[in-house]
Amino acid sequence: MKINKPPKVFLGHLYLEYTGNNLVYINTNDVSAFQDIHFLEFFLVNSEIRVVCCFKIDLLGVKCLIDFATLSIYKYDNATKEYKYDDYSLISEYFPHTNRAITMIAGKLQLYNPISATDGRNETFNFNLVFDKKEEIINLFKY
Repeated sequence: MKINKPPKVFLGHLYLEYTGNNLVYINTNDVSAFQDIHFLEFFLVNSEIRVVCCFKIDLLGVKCLIDFATLSIYKYDNATKEYKYDDYSLISEYFPHTNRAITMIAGKLQLYNPISATDGRNETFNFNLVFDKKEEIINLFKY
């Protein structure tokens, strides 16, 4: 039997900018654009898939797991109580960097949002994850 060590959890803040349907919300309380964030070294999805370098977030009323290792997004299915891979959503870009005081990961993701049975849209979000300086976070992105 193999026992995984518990993942490291890094606490920080998320700054979120949502641009969709010709509306822009920047750091407003109405859309929870600023919130505390838990960045995980890894997370087990369905006890099988190991998602590395990830964080959880609620976007457009959907719980999502953002996976930096494969640029993937997993959405929470309320019926099965599990995260499932969404092949229509993705992280389109991200840039981790650090200075003397902070570590920051800036990026852009696209979340597939089915409006109706015939209309599905990719909503765009810009994000910044900000942490106290932790070199371990930057090291997680080196494979």
